[in-house]
Amino acid sequence: MGKSATPKHSFMLFHSLRNKLLVLMIVLSLIPLTGMSIFSYIVGKKQIEGSIKLSLAKMAQDTADKIDLMLSEIKDEIHSMATTYPLIYSGLSKDRYRLNSLLNAYCFNHNVYDILAVLDINGRFVAINTTDRLGAPLPNDKLAEVLNGNIDRFPEEKKLFASSIAGGSNSQDWYHSRLVQNLYDYRKEDISYQYNIARSEPIRDPVSHEIIGVWLNVLSWAYIQNILDNVETDLANLDLRTGYGFMLSKDADTIIGHKRRLNRKAGSGNFYGMKLVENYGLVTMRDAIQNQARDFAYELPVGNGKISGLAPIDDPSFGWIIGVEVEQADVFRPIRILAYWLLGATALLASLVVLFTYWIAGGITVPLKSLIRSASTIAQGNFNERVPIRSSDEVGILGATFNEMAGALSAREILLQDMNRNLENMVRDRTIELENSHEALKRAYFDLQSAQEQLIQTEKMASLGQLVSGIAHEIKNPLNFIYGNTGFLTDYTQKLQNLLEHFENLPSISAEDKSEIERLKENMHYSFIKQDLKVLIDNFSEGARRINTIVSDLRTFSRMDSDTIADVDVHASLEMSLNLLRNQYKKRIEIHKEYGDIPKIMGYAGKLNQVFMNLLSNAFHAVQGNGDVWIRTRCNDGMVEIEIVDNGVGIPKEHLTRIFEPFFTTKPVGQGTGLGLSISYGIIEQHQGRIQVTSTPQKGSTFTVQLPIFQEKAG
Repeated sequence: MGKSATPKHSFMLFHSLRNKLLVLMIVLSLIPLTGMSIFSYIVGKKQIEGSIKLSLAKMAQDTADKIDLMLSEIKDEIHSMATTYPLIYSGLSKDRYRLNSLLNAYCFNHNVYDILAVLDINGRFVAINTTDRLGAPLPNDKLAEVLNGNIDRFPEEKKLFASSIAGGSNSQDWYHSRLVQNLYDYRKEDISYQYNIARSEPIRDPVSHEIIGVWLNVLSWAYIQNILDNVETDLANLDLRTGYGFMLSKDADTIIGHKRRLNRKAGSGNFYGMKLVENYGLVTMRDAIQNQARDFAYELPVGNGKISGLAPIDDPSFGWIIGVEVEQADVFRPIRILAYWLLGATALLASLVVLFTYWIAGGITVPLKSLIRSASTIAQGNFNERVPIRSSDEVGILGATFNEMAGALSAREILLQDMNRNLENMVRDRTIELENSHEALKRAYFDLQSAQEQLIQTEKMASLGQLVSGIAHEIKNPLNFIYGNTGFLTDYTQKLQNLLEHFENLPSISAEDKSEIERLKENMHYSFIKQDLKVLIDNFSEGARRINTIVSDLRTFSRMDSDTIADVDVHASLEMSLNLLRNQYKKRIEIHKEYGDIPKIMGYAGKLNQVFMNLLSNAFHAVQGNGDVWIRTRCNDGMVEIEIVDNGVGIPKEHLTRIFEPFFTTKPVGQGTGLGLSISYGIIEQHQGRIQVTSTPQKGSTFTVQLPIFQEKAG
């Protein structure tokens, strides 16, 4: 008795039942803990994301409301200034000093304007503030240049002036004011100081209500940018340090307010004037804003997720869109902290489960080890060994069962020794039976192979029989041309010779002779003979050519070259098959040749000729009466494809799966053996190709043959 091999495990960890119990308990405890942790993480993330979106959208709306309120106040202020001014000063006062002082006071008190100006109806500056918002004087030379000039120098302000002179109030959206640039030097300041918005209001005479001038206010964009910067401060106070506010123009594409801007102390880069689509490819964000979305999430750059709350302002003159944005990493920072806590709690609970399981497993594995030692002794062939039973629990029952098994094994050992003595004879007898069966299979295989070769030859001979019938018919016509017209040709030639001899024997040609000649020519139909002679000769040539072609194609088709691989011209093979089958389709079927640019392929020429003959013959038989057959060739993925299409009766759907079976045919008895397509299928497979068929009843069939360009030559 040989020793029984101890089962080996891939991992030493599973050699012990205690370890298995430990792994099982760890898995069973970690699955619910991990599931709860993942669920808590996902739910918490979604809730925080939803709350953040709502908060950002509300903050964006609050900011939009502030800006709307500011724009409304500016609108009311300029209306109040333009209305009260003519009440204080009669008409457009010529006291420029007093007017300038009034404008300086307005500028200082409101602290948002770069320019406050009064113009007469001709566009000349009547007055302008001479100090900035902080009370610092503006350059006198620049002021004198402006006051002595006209509004025509400043295109944007000129548009406002023209609108107000016509009687309306107007506003100018976010722009660079040349008027402000003339009086202020903001080149080294925050870029928001270099932009403005402006409003204009007509000044009317309090008595006649006629327009006597225009009031112009140019607001510093820095004031509006400051409102957006306050959003950044508010978000930082909420521990969202990446948050900030931004603003887009009414086209929902141009950035006109952002924390990253030129000459700002905090931040880098300049987003002022940038386009969402052109510069950053944020087409979806622009579309979402145009569809009035209240929040939007995107990545810029890729991998850096952002969440934005969106809100438009109500003032239709400007139509700005306010955005409040925070990076997702900042938003989900509490979720990551929660994930760390959940991971720590899961690890702690798993450790407690491991300790408890290790203690419990110890009470199970000790008696099992005793059982293993006894079982190992029995496995070595000592069937007299018995397992000591010390308890009545499951382990004790297992030991008693094992002892019963040892007794049964002892009895079976005796029986096996008797059976082994007869085993060699049984194996020898079975081997002889298998050898006899193998010989029978070999003979059956050779018989089947021989039958297959006979079937192939039979089908080929049947095809040749059909060909001979067609060829006999084809040979008969050109032979009729030769033998039927030979007599005429001899007769006509003799008559022409007689006429020529008669001309030669006449001593002179007189009028009477000419009349005689004409009579003779008319009697022998000279004109007809002259014309018909060329036709007859052409008939002889055509008949001889067709006889030669048919005989040549017949010899090529009948050539026995099945064991030789050679270059095959597919087009030539198709043409040869058409010539040989001409009697089947002439005068009733039109052949459409759509030959592609294909190379020669390597194959068995005779067998491929047989395939094309079978497919074309089937196509011609499928067309009842007049019809069409298309032959197409092309290259496709290193294969040559030949497609033969007819518009005949088609093949019923239930027959499509059987048409390549041997002896299956739909033709009447005596008109087909049922082997043509089966043999063709085998030939195509021999060439490592494929043949497929599609068909629609009463519409026609399509056979597609795919053949590789190269073949391995048989050694």
